[in-house]
Order: sequence, then C-alpha cells, then structure tokens
Amino acid sequence: MTMIDPAPYLAFTTGLLGSGHCIGMCGGLVAAFSLSMARTGRHLLFQALYNVGRVTTYTLAGAALGRFGSMLAYTNAFHGVMRLALLGSDAFIIAVGLGSAGVFASPGIFSLESASTSRLLASPAAALRRLPPALAALPLGLLMGFLPCGFSYAIAITAAQSASAAGGALIMLFFGLGTAPALIAFGSTAQWLSAKARRRMVRGAGAMVALLGAYNLYKHLDMLGWSLAGPLQFLCH
Repeated sequence: MTMIDPAPYLAFTTGLLGSGHCIGMCGGLVAAFSLSMARTGRHLLFQALYNVGRVTTYTLAGAALGRFGSMLAYTNAFHGVMRLALLGSDAFIIAVGLGSAGVFASPGIFSLESASTSRLLASPAAALRRLPPALAALPLGLLMGFLPCGFSYAIAITAAQSASAAGGALIMLFFGLGTAPALIAFGSTAQWLSAKARRRMVRGAGAMVALLGAYNLYKHLDMLGWSLAGPLQFLCH
C-alpha cells in the first residue's frame, strides 16, 4: 500500500494560514486594482487572473527547485555533504516555523524575507499599474510570485528537498492555492481581517511549517537508515 505524501497538504494549509501575512504584504495593491475594476463589475476577473499568475510562478519555481534538488541528490561526489545539508535544512525549517509560531523569539519566518528583493520588484510593479487592470492582472500576478515571503521560501526549500520536478511543482502549487482564497476575499471586500487575526494565522502557519520540517526530518532520517521507529515505539510504551 502506497503512503500518501502529506507534504503538499501541509503546504496548502501553510498557504491558507500564511495568507494573513500575504494580505499585509500585497493586499493593498490587490485591493486598489480590484476597487478600480469594481465600477465595471470585473473585479473577480482581476482576482482570478492575478492569482493564476501567482500560482503559475510558484508552480514553475517549484518544478525548477525540485529538478535542482534531484541533480544534487544524484551527485555522488557530494553525497556526504548533501546528507548534512538535507538534515540541516529540515532543522532550519523546524526552527523558523517554531519561531513564527511564537515558541521562542527567533528565528522567525520573517528573517527569510529580503527588503532588497521587494525594491527590485517595485519598479516593474509600478509600470504595470499604468496599464488597465484587466491587462495588468496576469503579469502582476506572475511578478508578485517572486515577492519575498518567508513562508514561500520555507516551502521552496521543501520543494527542493523533494528531488523531483513534479514533486516540487506539486508542493508549490498547493501552497499557492492555499494563499488564494484570503487574497481573493480581501481584494473583493478591501478589509476583513484584523491585525490580531492575521497574527494568529501567521502563528498557525508557523506551526504548519515546523510540522512540515519535522515530517521531512523523519522521512530523511529513515531514508538514510537512521530510523526513529524504535525510539518512538519505546516512548509510546
């Protein structure tokens, strides 16, 4: 019996809860475009095209990262180093997830975000704002898929760990789909989540990231022959 990989579903839940953070980062821009189309009754068209663009960028990035991970996985010369890097990345994901969940002060998911990347995206985003919203929606979504977000970076590391283009694409696709509902709702209603609610969602997303890291750590230890099954059975009894 083949075990279903929970990673895409954990990525989806992370996106769903982490979308509170997405609203803080790009919700204002999305709302501005949506409201400008509200007069024509086509704001849902903008939302659909914008989110198709974002999810497409996530999916293609996941495929590239998964492919890159597969190339590293089969590089025998760095086999020992890759094992340490794999386990180290699992521990890192767990740490930033727990930090974001409020278990300890740092590191948090926001430590992965880069202001310089946001500045690089500001100019093309401003150029797109001069276009009619219906024309700007898809390219704006494709561009915003590169917006520096700690949650997307953590999921991207997981996509690379899949060591498969298809697996990486699926993980990032599910993450992108998870972020879509809140952004669509926000763009349609302009404001619906309080800052407190968003903080709670971010903490929940952090817990999901930590859980995803723990799952990958267990899987990778088992793959390397360092199974935790014995110690876990001992603790359960």
